[in-house]
Amino acid sequence: MDEPQCPSSAPTTVYRGHETADFPFECSPCRCSEPACALPDDLRTDASPKCGGSAVAVHDPRDILSGACVVPTEALANDRQSLVLGETRVTPCEGSVEPPPVPQFTLRWDRSGVACGGSPRGGTCASPSKTCAPSEEEEDGFAECIMHLGEGEVTCPEDYPVDVVLYDGMRDERHCTPCECGPPQRSECSLMLLSFRDGECDDLLTAGTASNQAPGCLEAKPGVTPQSMKAVWRVNQPGSCEPSGGELRGEIVLTGPSTFCCQRRPGEKA
Repeated sequence: MDEPQCPSSAPTTVYRGHETADFPFECSPCRCSEPACALPDDLRTDASPKCGGSAVAVHDPRDILSGACVVPTEALANDRQSLVLGETRVTPCEGSVEPPPVPQFTLRWDRSGVACGGSPRGGTCASPSKTCAPSEEEEDGFAECIMHLGEGEVTCPEDYPVDVVLYDGMRDERHCTPCECGPPQRSECSLMLLSFRDGECDDLLTAGTASNQAPGCLEAKPGVTPQSMKAVWRVNQPGSCEPSGGELRGEIVLTGPSTFCCQRRPGEKA
């Protein structure tokens, strides 16, 4: 509301302050990116035809696991060795904040106050140690008060019993906790590695499956050397992650208090 004009008996504005802050603050909801099924880290040659022997070599799986039909290298194309396909992986989720539909907060004060002063009347009090207050009727919105600027404990006298504290400013210590994501849940990532007798990935020779739960074995066929290989996703369901965070912490700290001892609360009818 518009600030009222100082009354004629106290025409000078001597102080402006604020009583309560109204700074709405909401944390935006947290969300998680989608996880993804990822290729195994390794493709290992095994000395046994049925993946029961010792590791012979580790190969970069990217060429074979790209989904395209490829001709294996000499190290892989061997009818006396099987291939061990490592476990598939699920990439972690990244936490982020949903953009708020409206500005996060509006800067304003819920209630403010203004103090007005005038020259005291001299020579009208019986005691020289006292000051006579104006005798005019108080105007709407104002009350007669004793002003104590700055911090410090104030005890209001009996004839000015209502204390009103106004503040010069505020320090906003509110914040939102960081957005985080839990591990992927309900994930199933199953990859099938295929070898073929021909060089076009048409005549299937052997098949093996690896998942995010266990590695897979592509058994060797004695006397038959694979001429081509490829890998395809059998099940590609990476699941989802549960978001957390985005919780409001802290508070508004009002600073620079001043106390007014009033005959009644300003703004209230006598």
